Amino acid sequence: MRIGAICRVDNGGLGSLTYDFWKHILEIKKELVITITDREHEEDLTRYPKAIFCNGYPTLEQIDFFLEDIDIVLIFETAYNWNIISKAREKGIKSVLMPMYEWSPYKLPTEPDLYLCPSKLDYDIFPEPKKYLPVPIDRKLFKFKQRTKAQTFVFNNGHGGSNGRNGLEELLEAIPLIKSDIKILIRSQLPILEINDPRVETRVANLKNRADLYQEGDVFLFPHKFNGLSLPIQEALSCGMPILSTDFYPHNTYLPKKWLFKAKGFEKGQVNPASRIIDVAQLSPENIALKIDEFANKDITEDSQKANEIAEAMSWDKLHKDYIKLFKELLKELPKK
Repeated sequence: MRIGAICRVDNGGLGSLTYDFWKHILEIKKELVITITDREHEEDLTRYPKAIFCNGYPTLEQIDFFLEDIDIVLIFETAYNWNIISKAREKGIKSVLMPMYEWSPYKLPTEPDLYLCPSKLDYDIFPEPKKYLPVPIDRKLFKFKQRTKAQTFVFNNGHGGSNGRNGLEELLEAIPLIKSDIKILIRSQLPILEINDPRVETRVANLKNRADLYQEGDVFLFPHKFNGLSLPIQEALSCGMPILSTDFYPHNTYLPKKWLFKAKGFEKGQVNPASRIIDVAQLSPENIALKIDEFANKDITEDSQKANEIAEAMSWDKLHKDYIKLFKELLKELPKK
């Protein structure tokens, strides 16, 4: 079984996601690497030693070269050039797309042979043939650390997320409402407004090892507005941090209810004009502050153990065999059950 994967080499979500699959699915034999030179993300062009590089959008010539000697093409979020799927089909190559619902149009120019849905929300939205499998967590990279007392609350802004979806603005509004004597550590890859509160420490930097984001602190703050798949939630769970986050589907199906705070409501929005209209949470700074005060300086030993339990169920050790079985079934090497 020979898989060709479309990859990114920045330290954003897609870059991290594709690199994790490349490290764990040894059947990935070829990589078509998309470089985006006008982005803020730093790119590591040495990540895939045998990669086929293209800037922005692959040409038909690059697509033909990439499709040589593979059985499956594995696509994460977008193919960048949807001719990849149609050309693969012409050559008898199966195509698997892991969609991200918020970035997808209502109908793709061409359908893959399988939608590999990373969340229950994606599974609800996309047509057959489809399969729901959680994105596995690299627990050797994101090592469990027992947290015992909720003293330092960590918020990772990254690049802010599309349309401010990570919730930085609302968190900043919530901070003056927090009554407890705690520490809030805010990390960002972009400069942010100065915060005049002695409880808050801000660090602006690009970390080479994303696991370092979760080594310090006790509780992970994630007041996000929309998401099906959330790598930050998975990574923080693996590192033993309870997640204080927005109560919406599908995350309220696997995170404990007591970790979640209510949104003020939901409104319709889009990440860009070509994508589908989605539900976007309207965050309540008051509810964020109340949830932080609820956990402030409390014993979170059991919450940390619960985070470890949730993460283990989504580990590569648990899910690797399911991915390999799925790919083999797609090639009809195993009978479907």
